[in-house]
Amino acid sequence: MQLAEHVDPALVRDFDYHGGAAFLVDPFQALDRTRGDRAFFSSSYGGYWVLTRSADIREAFQRPDLFSSEQFSIPAGVYPRTMRPLALDPPDHTRYRQPLAPLFAPGPVARREPELRRVCAGLVNRFATAGRSDLVVDLARPFPTTVFVSMLGLPLSEATTFERWNHDLTHAYHDPSLRKEAARSIIEHLDEVVSARRNEDTGDREDLLSTLMRSKVDGRLLNHEELVDYAFMLFVAGLDTVTAMLGFSFYCLATRPDIREQLVARPEVVRGAVEEFLRAHAIINTARVVKEDVTFAGVRMGAGDRVLLSTALASRDPEEFDQPDAIVVEREVNRHLAFGAGPHRCVGSHLARLELAIAVEEVLARIPDFHLATGEQPVIHAGGSFGIDRLVVEWEAQT
Repeated sequence: MQLAEHVDPALVRDFDYHGGAAFLVDPFQALDRTRGDRAFFSSSYGGYWVLTRSADIREAFQRPDLFSSEQFSIPAGVYPRTMRPLALDPPDHTRYRQPLAPLFAPGPVARREPELRRVCAGLVNRFATAGRSDLVVDLARPFPTTVFVSMLGLPLSEATTFERWNHDLTHAYHDPSLRKEAARSIIEHLDEVVSARRNEDTGDREDLLSTLMRSKVDGRLLNHEELVDYAFMLFVAGLDTVTAMLGFSFYCLATRPDIREQLVARPEVVRGAVEEFLRAHAIINTARVVKEDVTFAGVRMGAGDRVLLSTALASRDPEEFDQPDAIVVEREVNRHLAFGAGPHRCVGSHLARLELAIAVEEVLARIPDFHLATGEQPVIHAGGSFGIDRLVVEWEAQT
């Protein structure tokens, strides 16, 4: 590729966090091995900067004046709509985030725990006596999808369809047409849902979509397009991320009996363990666009340059964490960036934490001793969101 004049050729690397072979084996170790230069330039996907230090990544998240969220994926997303508020910068982002914030605050999320636990327990009960399960297929995908469908007030029968669309949209990097088709299908369906809901009396309904229909921005009710954008953003941001975090958490528990036994013996430390799983397996690799020529992280960046902000590079930085590549269940200081930072910090972080904790608790309560199935290894995908597509485990079946 043709380098811009401000890019130092000595900083250019062959770095592909989507399809690089090492990323499909252990994406976190693959990132760990890139440390050295404070920032380097990847020659993949038209070129982009990669920040490697936690302090720089945190600052970039907190500087929307320098780094725009207008394009938040590398390569550019296939989303046909504005990802409101995800792809907006302040002050527009602030205006559109405001209706969401109270819906995902700690109190409202905590009140959903009985519902979430019923959903999760029901899924676990389906395979708990089988002695074998693909935990991605049987739990990590259907659990957050069912929660999403329920929270939006949609029929639970639609969960399987949403699962398929979500996977095609977020992981079919080999087939852009499939990703575009999935995005189109999701948008068309949500458009129909919003149209139908607008013709109903939603005054007594407490689901997210109905609540958003009563919400206001700049003193006015949200219009049809804005509501569809919200629903689409929640779909993209809330399904695959929890699935991925669950996959890596259960992979850890399947291969680290010491950690699994610790959590079984002391269930009270599960919530702290979830924080450590989030840190060690931070999955999101998001992007920003440089707004103006600037020197940042010791390199010259030009307006229009793209910058990769890897939450794993930030959360496994040896300058920030002792034993960054180890799972320390009761880590005392854990300022990880799994949910980002700054104005775009994940609005659904409290819900994600609760889903993860419930899933770990419910599985360990029914299946305290499981391991990777004989001859099986996880099937891992990399990209904007690291994740596991197949995780087959076994245990001694009990009735």
